Amino acid sequence: MLETLLETLSLDLAAVPAALHPVIAEASVARSASMLADQLWPAGRPDEIGEVERFFWADAARVLAERRDLESFVLLTSLARTVGPAGRLPLQRAHISRLRTQDEVPEWVTRIAGFRLTSAIVSEDITGDGLSVVLDYDDEQHPHTVVVFIDNNLGAIVKDVFVGPPVDRVLEAYQRGGRVTIRTVRPSTAAGIILQALGETRDYDDPPVSEDFEFFTGLLVNRLTQLPERPIRPPVRPLLSPRQRDQLVEEFLESTPALPDDAADIVRLWIDHAVDHTVGGPLRVSAVLVELFLAHWLPRKVLADSTYFDAVPVVVKAWLRFAGDRTQLPLDAIDEAVDAVDVWQPALEAAAMTDPVGSKPGERVFLDDTTNDLEDAYRALAGLGSPPQPDLRGLDNSQAATLSVLAPHAWLMAGETLGTAYAPDAFDIAERLVRDAPDLLAKARLSTWPRAIVWLLAHRHRLVGPGETLTPYALATDLSSSPATLRKTAKLLTDTLILPL
Repeated sequence: MLETLLETLSLDLAAVPAALHPVIAEASVARSASMLADQLWPAGRPDEIGEVERFFWADAARVLAERRDLESFVLLTSLARTVGPAGRLPLQRAHISRLRTQDEVPEWVTRIAGFRLTSAIVSEDITGDGLSVVLDYDDEQHPHTVVVFIDNNLGAIVKDVFVGPPVDRVLEAYQRGGRVTIRTVRPSTAAGIILQALGETRDYDDPPVSEDFEFFTGLLVNRLTQLPERPIRPPVRPLLSPRQRDQLVEEFLESTPALPDDAADIVRLWIDHAVDHTVGGPLRVSAVLVELFLAHWLPRKVLADSTYFDAVPVVVKAWLRFAGDRTQLPLDAIDEAVDAVDVWQPALEAAAMTDPVGSKPGERVFLDDTTNDLEDAYRALAGLGSPPQPDLRGLDNSQAATLSVLAPHAWLMAGETLGTAYAPDAFDIAERLVRDAPDLLAKARLSTWPRAIVWLLAHRHRLVGPGETLTPYALATDLSSSPATLRKTAKLLTDTLILPL
């Protein structure tokens, strides 16, 4: 196991310039120690965990104390300064013992895990999408920063951790880029912000974090927990009561004339999504928030026809201008968010039901947080797993928005209607449609294309017809469409795309 740690450390050091060796050695060993802890003492009573940990590191200290090569000394130095209190003492003793006799120790080795936090800044995007906490280690020999990005659109989780240049260069880059606010905070305040966000990250199922996050998190936690000051927990985020949310809706309606009939309902859904699923409040104006609401949350939480969904872009644009005016956001940031509505509108069109879901057009059904969302409902019926993620490389924003909704819908609809074996083919045809024949999309409603793909697959595999369980009318009914519409749209596919047999 120690040989594996040595090999990992050597590879990590070989991949970076010599100036970063003390930081990378600290990060590499902290990550390895954390992975060992997960493997060797992940469960049990605290006293049992501590006993296993003490025994393991005591044995490791004994083995490393007997060696004389520089690589093992670098590992021992890193372990003695990064391993937790339960196993640190024997490692420190072994390190002191070897330090007396070790020949030609490079200066950088003495700097491992010896950096002092001198200042901290917080840089926040004016749209509230996220913030970066920059920890400044102003060391004469190895000045650097540790930058922690917290994503407000994902519930304020830590999405990235990386080592950056000295703080003056970081500040220069932020000021040059613009659209951020920068403030200096106490190190203990910065530590509190980061540790709370790390807690949110651990509560997140399969968090979408960067590769650097995995590598540098151990270093980050070690440094923060060894600060002389106790971390200051951030203030509790204020909650917005149902009455306060309704009041915001009323203020918006009073200030914005000539809105669709469903405006109050749509705005309330926007407010609920912003408050309950992101961080930053209901008045946050952001192109990313628009994408999350229109392309991901609303199509999966609301069943509605085109009458309802056609009203959504108009209302959301009006709300963005209202909120941007309330928060005095720069006009270019408001315009960027408003333009994003047009980019992601195809996601709504693809999700629209062909027939009304209620007694009249424009009504909607909300699958609330106590109910499985639309995808989960499909999976429960067909025993499907999660749909594949389409490859969006090389597509413009509009095509990417269309494919990100169209392909999973075709996959789910084919799996639920025809069986799981046909879901991958439906996904592939949807992807071919968007990539190879994007102009074809305008010849039918986006919500019709997944149904036409399923119709096409059913006929190509002879699942419809005499002697089969499906008839054209039964299949069309299952797909909430008509045989004529599906036949016509499927013919567009076969006439344009070269599909495998």
